[in-house]
Amino acid sequence: MKLGLSNTVRSQVSGEWTPANISSLSAWYKNDTDILEGVSDPAEDNDSVIQWSDQSGNDNHLTAPNNYFTYDSASGGVESGDTENDKLHMGTQLNFDAEFAMYMRVKLTTFSAGSTDLFFYDKDSDTHDFFRIQSTTEIRGKISNSSKIGYSTSVSTGTYYNIGIERAEDNRVSVFLNNSSLTQITTTGYEAGVVSGVLDIDAIGGQLDGIIKEVIICSGDLSASDRTNLEAYLNNI
Repeated sequence: MKLGLSNTVRSQVSGEWTPANISSLSAWYKNDTDILEGVSDPAEDNDSVIQWSDQSGNDNHLTAPNNYFTYDSASGGVESGDTENDKLHMGTQLNFDAEFAMYMRVKLTTFSAGSTDLFFYDKDSDTHDFFRIQSTTEIRGKISNSSKIGYSTSVSTGTYYNIGIERAEDNRVSVFLNNSSLTQITTTGYEAGVVSGVLDIDAIGGQLDGIIKEVIICSGDLSASDRTNLEAYLNNI
């Protein structure tokens, strides 16, 4: 198991770009770094994970109190075995009333229809804040109980994807798949314009069957250069 602090220091000294270069970094769950099966014990392959420590400096660690996630040494990520599994809990809820950016490198083993395959969401269902893979052709979300926000895509099982959701200063929400902006669905029943309101996020990976390699969350949208650098960084994991 690698030590998160030493890895981050080495990458900055060597000039290698990492998410630590993003000025608005709020939470960073780094591949193969500080994934624990005990209070301070590094997880080994197939161990149940109780904590994935935040590398942003904000100490907003992810926890899995019900042992629903295991460490996968081949990928350096955490694996949820089926859609009955529970979520990874943030220690502190993040509340974004303006710009944000949330990225995940993830591979799904199976897809489920409906309210599963969640990758960012609020545990309090009253707010209806979430983003998930709705189907192999749609990524869907809601912010502050808005109308559903949908984006056309094409995804399949067994493939790692870099999935990103950003909201810009004008409240325009964009979804990126491998650094390509997806087309927003604007047919009846979908939110066609910008989406304001507070996005509350305190859980990751609920009822998701697959492997999460890395997660980056920021309190601002990304510059074009940071977005390109992040794509290259995630692809190298």
